Amino acid sequence: MIPSVMSKKNIDLRAELKVQELSTIDFDEKDNGLNKKWHSFLIIYGGSGVLQIDFEEHIALKGKIFFIEKFEFWKYLKNDNLSGLMVQFTDSFYNSIYTGNPKIKSDNSLLGNATPFIIIDEENKLEWMHIFEIIQKEFLHNKENSKEIICLSLKILTLMYRRDNSCKNVRIESDRKKRLLMEFNKLVNNKFYEIKTPKQFALLLNITPNYLNALCKEIYYKTASEIIQDRLVLEAKRLLAHTGLSASEIGYKLGFHDNSYFGRYFKKAVGISPEKYRNANINSLNV
Repeated sequence: MIPSVMSKKNIDLRAELKVQELSTIDFDEKDNGLNKKWHSFLIIYGGSGVLQIDFEEHIALKGKIFFIEKFEFWKYLKNDNLSGLMVQFTDSFYNSIYTGNPKIKSDNSLLGNATPFIIIDEENKLEWMHIFEIIQKEFLHNKENSKEIICLSLKILTLMYRRDNSCKNVRIESDRKKRLLMEFNKLVNNKFYEIKTPKQFALLLNITPNYLNALCKEIYYKTASEIIQDRLVLEAKRLLAHTGLSASEIGYKLGFHDNSYFGRYFKKAVGISPEKYRNANINSLNV
């Protein structure tokens, strides 16, 4: 591994890029990468630990690679001599080389509906480690064209991660179906505050609501409405657990102009009222 020595030349990169060895990170820091501007890749070389991503816990062990998008809340819950590398970057850094290729471009979602981690086997471990170490070396030395080399390396990581990610073990055979689902997920992430119905999303995708619904059920075993609801409820949970906004303020922020309707909507989805959820989960991620 390359020594973790910071060069003064890194100042121009660090506003949009962070590269840290896991063994050097203060796991008790309050923010632990929760800033919404950072996407994060983590590769685990050894040790063990637990990551909490939104409201789910994931064991971090050797051979796992995590990808956490910028809108996700996360933190370390446990660290037992974890070793590895964490690379964090912004949308603008990732797009400093823009190819126009839809597989590697970044809007507000780099990977769409990807699972939070993949497991790499021994056969491919060195390939993954090599790319992470290229990024680390270029970051530390910050020579001519380092930014471009790192940017292209991140695009390689994105393609490899997507290739190895099973999308819940369902292979999407049709390129058109894959493109539509990726666009639908991006639209849901970008517009869930203002758009609430499959009909509105289908209109933006230039397909019928019935086709959108059938596609979601075929691939994700959920209706389009359930996917939209999941995103809304997740954001409501985040705001209840991590902000001081009242339930009515959160409802209004999420596009519910009738506070009582937001309360009923949340309770139907979660099983308890927003107030009870907040009392049980406030600051659970210590943001």
